[in-house]
Amino acid sequence: MPKKPRAEPERQGRQERQGDVYAASSVDNALRALVYLRGHQHARVTDISDHLGVARSTAHRLLTTLRGHGFVEQEPGGRRYRLGPVLLGLTRGAVDEPTLVQVAHGHLARLRDEAGETTNLLVLDGADSRFADGCEGPHPLRVATRTGDRVPAYGTAGGKALLSELSPEAARTRYRRGLPALTSTTLRDVDALVADLAVCRARGYALNFDESVTGVHGVGVPVRDRFGTCVAAVTVAAPSIRLDVARAAELAPLLRRTADRIGAEL
Repeated sequence: MPKKPRAEPERQGRQERQGDVYAASSVDNALRALVYLRGHQHARVTDISDHLGVARSTAHRLLTTLRGHGFVEQEPGGRRYRLGPVLLGLTRGAVDEPTLVQVAHGHLARLRDEAGETTNLLVLDGADSRFADGCEGPHPLRVATRTGDRVPAYGTAGGKALLSELSPEAARTRYRRGLPALTSTTLRDVDALVADLAVCRARGYALNFDESVTGVHGVGVPVRDRFGTCVAAVTVAAPSIRLDVARAAELAPLLRRTADRIGAEL
């Protein structure tokens, strides 16, 4: 009886072993790079390549991947890298949600009274923003709180405020399949989202005008803990007839003060 050919299984086995070795080497280099940054505060691509003994192009790809996941970040206006918010958040310990809600609730109520509109606290949950708490506004025509609801982050002011704290690469990885439309004014694609997030960062607050619910507008800012890590977002939501671009700009300082007060207690 003729023997079955073994060349193909053997070749596949070699390829799998080579892939395992490559993956292990990449993980090893990533961990060594993070340890190096922890000890040096910041580093250039050449510093990382020299430390790891790899080509500069390899070090650059490694740092780009780590930056895409928030483990490292580039200093503003510079070429040096430093530890990013995700890794710093892990080392400092995450704020648990019950504590976050407990700390934030009184500040949300105060913001509701100052703004005269519904206020919300949102957290980032994968590709979604989740409403963790809220205080309903006083007007007969008002936006209801949505505590417990999950909405794609690109469709809410709070969600966009949270996404704006990530690198463009990290934001893109959450929406590899695009942005399903929630309304006729939902951002059309990931490029539009990344551009909008850049505007949010420069302006200091995010806007949602009819992007998740027609007739509902929102403005939101990130909440950072005392270490500077973004842990949540605070928003004001109102019917579109009472919240336009000018009113959002007026509310932004109130939102920032509220976010600062919450962050100072975390």
